[in-house]
Amino acid sequence: MYISQPMSWHKISTDSEDDIQVANEASLGSADSAVEDASADIEPAVAVTGSELATEPMAFLQGLNSENLMQFSQQSVLREMMLQDIQSHVNTLPKLENHNVGGYNFSMVLDEPPKSHWMFSVKLNKLYIRMNKTFNVDVQFKAKMPIQPLNLRVFLCFTKDVSGPVLRCQNHLSVEPLTAQNVKMRESLLRSENPNSVYCGTAQGKGISERYSVLIPLNMCRSGNRSAGHVRQTLAFKFVCQNSCIGRKETSLVFCLENAGGDIVGQQVMDVKVCTCPKRDRNQDERQLNGKKRKSIADVTDDDEQDIKPSKMRRRTVSYKKDIKMEETESNDSHDRDTSESITDWNVSTTKDGEYRLAITCPKKEWLLQAIEGMIKEAATGVLRNPNQENLRRHANKLMALKKCASELP
Repeated sequence: MYISQPMSWHKISTDSEDDIQVANEASLGSADSAVEDASADIEPAVAVTGSELATEPMAFLQGLNSENLMQFSQQSVLREMMLQDIQSHVNTLPKLENHNVGGYNFSMVLDEPPKSHWMFSVKLNKLYIRMNKTFNVDVQFKAKMPIQPLNLRVFLCFTKDVSGPVLRCQNHLSVEPLTAQNVKMRESLLRSENPNSVYCGTAQGKGISERYSVLIPLNMCRSGNRSAGHVRQTLAFKFVCQNSCIGRKETSLVFCLENAGGDIVGQQVMDVKVCTCPKRDRNQDERQLNGKKRKSIADVTDDDEQDIKPSKMRRRTVSYKKDIKMEETESNDSHDRDTSESITDWNVSTTKDGEYRLAITCPKKEWLLQAIEGMIKEAATGVLRNPNQENLRRHANKLMALKKCASELP
């Protein structure tokens, strides 16, 4: 180690006292320099990552004294906490909440165009859209210094069970051909129309970085509000399955703003429903929300119960599946008579081959298509489980032709 000695401006004599004084000044100078060099060696040691600290713990304790030992220990503990927090964001289950932990003022803007095939409910914070239809969303965040690249990770998850992976149904998956370029994209229910999009995850993934998601690099040069220093970019997405394909479970769309290291610095969540009639479903859900609010304010009176008309609401809760089941909400004589009359009008019977025949009349075309899609889903599942049964394959083909004919009805 090189030790610089302080310059002496007085005359050095040959006297013993002067020699002793010069020696003392040299020793003091060397001690001060050693302390400075030791503190200089501590700074790079403190800046080392947590992994290096774990492999060489004794190498970073050299040169420490009682004054800076406590500071070094505190910085190490804080660094370890930060590393654990980063890993927890990446490897844990998603949490359906909005936050801006990175200070980017991250937000999503949806401008619903007139006469569109998708609608957004501000009251419910919910998007209603048809399958294979594109919707635009603007990503907005505040530019921070120093500028670093940011990515947007988007994925679907079940609202009531965030651990369950959202997978495509076999019916729609089978009609999309498999190539070497679309292996990841084919399995993803969410599609991005933006260039440079990367499809991530596996069918077994549960963590944020492990489940099916779309990663989109953001363009830092596109400014939305230059005076406020905000960046705004338009992204386009679509869905290739409906909520009816995945058991009619409620789903949420999660937008995660990530930096280059994969740390989540902002998150926005909205509910989404992929259906055949977005306007009808949005109005129905908003009416139910308003009804719940009125009931929570005051008790329901007899007049209010008459206005609700439970008989009509019961008819809307009929679910069409392979085995048609009527869900009764109440048991009264008038309801039983209506149900028996409607069942006889539907002409349910059996054939000589032991199969079942059903002729139904639906007041709306959408309900008819939903009933056919439910039977197609069950038939496709049966074909996949028993590929050698030709009768199941013929039945599935007939249902596909039936759906095509029904969709062409006025």
